[in-house]
Amino acid sequence: MKMTNDDKVSSRHLQLPLGFNKTDPGDLKRVMAFLDDRSSAKLPVSLSEVFSGFSEQSDAWSGARIARTISSLFSDRMIFCVVNGDTSLYHHSSVFLEAPDQWDLIQVIPRNRLASCEMEAIVDNCQKIFGMDCPSDQDDLVNFLGVCFKQWKSLLAGFSSLAETGKYPGATDIRSCLFFIQVWLAKSDPYEKICAVRDMESALSSFSHTFIQLKDFYENWIDRWEFWRRSIKQFIEFQSEIEDDPEAAAALSRLRHILEKQNPWDDLICMDDLIARIEPVHDRVRGERFTLLQRDMLLQIDRMIETVSGSLENVHARDDVRNKALFELQKIKKAIESERPNSLIFKHWEIAEEAFENAKDIVLSQS
Repeated sequence: MKMTNDDKVSSRHLQLPLGFNKTDPGDLKRVMAFLDDRSSAKLPVSLSEVFSGFSEQSDAWSGARIARTISSLFSDRMIFCVVNGDTSLYHHSSVFLEAPDQWDLIQVIPRNRLASCEMEAIVDNCQKIFGMDCPSDQDDLVNFLGVCFKQWKSLLAGFSSLAETGKYPGATDIRSCLFFIQVWLAKSDPYEKICAVRDMESALSSFSHTFIQLKDFYENWIDRWEFWRRSIKQFIEFQSEIEDDPEAAAALSRLRHILEKQNPWDDLICMDDLIARIEPVHDRVRGERFTLLQRDMLLQIDRMIETVSGSLENVHARDDVRNKALFELQKIKKAIESERPNSLIFKHWEIAEEAFENAKDIVLSQS
């Protein structure tokens, strides 16, 4: 198509904003209908064919009118162009319209777009999921979701490094969420992405709910989880005695079950209550066992002292030797008498056994 000077496509026709009021809506519909017909017949349409088709019809359009319509459709993202096999979605239309010698090489393709009612439903669902206003434009929404999902992917990767150690829950949920995101991000066509959001509305809601639970746990509950893990290790040591108490036994069983779950999110709030039911029984049993252990150790230390004292009498040891031989045993006895339930009592016992052997050596040195 050759254009007259009056029809020359100038830059003022190429920088038209969205909804430019000089573009007739009827013109937009006619060009789109032309492109859709050719697309449905799987016939490629070059930019030169668009100009030829509308300039040679009975109500011939001027070149400026065609350029204005193409520019508006491009700005509204209703069409895109393919140049030498490369797709351009976001370049300004002037890149193409100002190069008439390239029009035969530029293919114009109508963009696949969802109906406005479908987009409204998708935007409404996304706003519920992300808790913020979302773009209403199809491509802007796809870009918005891409940014959000990449942020979520980064957070999930951090959660995964902890969960895969086996110490924390959620590994399966994290892998599922990462797979969901990776599949969506891998789609190259924005239309495929927006259709996926539309078609997987319930799956997206479920996925986002799971992500929120994971984020809440790994940002707010992980320290409590470690405390609960330490607590159950202490309780298991006295499990048989704790299970003699029905309420504590039920709480211990429930606590263990939750700590073994991969998705315990809904149970976290009750964990401290379970601990509170077990702890008094645990502390009582632990105290009773310690008292028996303490009493037994003190009896054995008394026997050690009695044995060493008898041996010292037999060798008629001097007072300074007596004091040296018995000092450590008497010191350990006082330490055990004042000890409270903890593992240090076993260390005291090791020291007592060593002190007993040293005392015997002192007696032998006096023989």
